[in-house]
Amino acid sequence: EPLSNRTVRGSTESGRYGDSSPKEGAQGLVGIPRGASPRHMEGCAADTDYDVPLLPGGRGNPEGDPSPWIALVARGGCTFKDKVTNAARKRAAAVVIYNEARFGNSTVSMSHLGTGNTVVIMVGYPKGIEILEPVRRGIPVKMSISVGTRHVQEYISGQSVVFVAIAFITMMIISLAWLIFYYIQRFLYTGSQFGNQ
Repeated sequence: EPLSNRTVRGSTESGRYGDSSPKEGAQGLVGIPRGASPRHMEGCAADTDYDVPLLPGGRGNPEGDPSPWIALVARGGCTFKDKVTNAARKRAAAVVIYNEARFGNSTVSMSHLGTGNTVVIMVGYPKGIEILEPVRRGIPVKMSISVGTRHVQEYISGQSVVFVAIAFITMMIISLAWLIFYYIQRFLYTGSQFGNQ
C-alpha cells in the first residue's frame, strides 16, 4: 500500500489449473496488458505488451527483466491457448485468467494444448478484479501460485455417490444372505443332532 507503506498479504484457495498446465507452483510480480479498454485486458493480440509495477528498487520491463512475472488476463476474445502463448512469448512464468463477471466466482476447465511448461490457472471474477485493481493503480502485487488441497465436495459427483450406495447395498444383501444361510444350516445341523440323540 503506497499511502501506508505496508505490505498486505492474502491467501485463498480459489483457482483451477488448466488441463495442459503443469500442476506446480509459480511466483512473481503480476503484469496486466497495456491499454484501458476491456478488449486489451483479454491479451489476445500477438503483440500485447504488459505493464508490471516493480517493487521499489526494481528495474526493467517484462521483456528486459529476467525476474519471473505472472500475466493476469481476462477471459474471452480468443482461445485460452492464444492468451497463454502471447503471454509466454513475453516470458511470463505463469498466466492467470480471470472469469467473466456473469460467471461470478466460478471457474471452468481450460483446454490449451501445446503451451509448454507455462503454469495456467483460472480464478473467479471477484478474485481477478481484487488482483487487477492495485496493479492498475501502479501498486506492485507479488503472486505465489501453489497446488492446494482438493475440496471433497467439488469432486464427489452424483454418479459416484449412486455407485457407492449401490455397491454398499449389494454388499449388505450378500452379507445378510450369507448370515441367514449360515444360521439355517446351523439350525438344521443342531436339529439333526437332537434327533439322533
